[in-house]
Amino acid sequence: MFRSMFVASSTAALVGLATAAAAGILTGSGGLGFLLGSCVGFVGGSVHYYRQCLRQAFVSLDEHPSLMQLHLAYNFPWLGYQHMRRCQLRSENWRGGSFARQGNLIAAWMSASGALDEIHDRKTALILEAIVKQEAAKGLIEEREE
Repeated sequence: MFRSMFVASSTAALVGLATAAAAGILTGSGGLGFLLGSCVGFVGGSVHYYRQCLRQAFVSLDEHPSLMQLHLAYNFPWLGYQHMRRCQLRSENWRGGSFARQGNLIAAWMSASGALDEIHDRKTALILEAIVKQEAAKGLIEEREE
């Protein structure tokens, strides 16, 4: 929630200041320009943040459907997400859904962010370990004794 307010507020301030400057040059007064620009900036920033979160939630749903189902079931046990079949846990099945259902997916993605970060960190460590072994085999780096 804090991130969405921060994104929307900072976008509102930037767009508001830009329209105030433009209105000040054109009309001599930038108050109305700031008011309108900050409203448009806040709405635009909020919509952009929602779309970015939804896009990332779709990617997480496609990559880790079981984890996302677990968090959907934990966050919304009364909606029956724990009984969904595996074929229903694909992003194309959620794209045309209601805003409420997409909001549930975003909430599940946010609650699963710690586990998703840990998965990412472990994958990165495995890739780095493979690269180090490969370079050590080529003689590009020396292995240290620990």
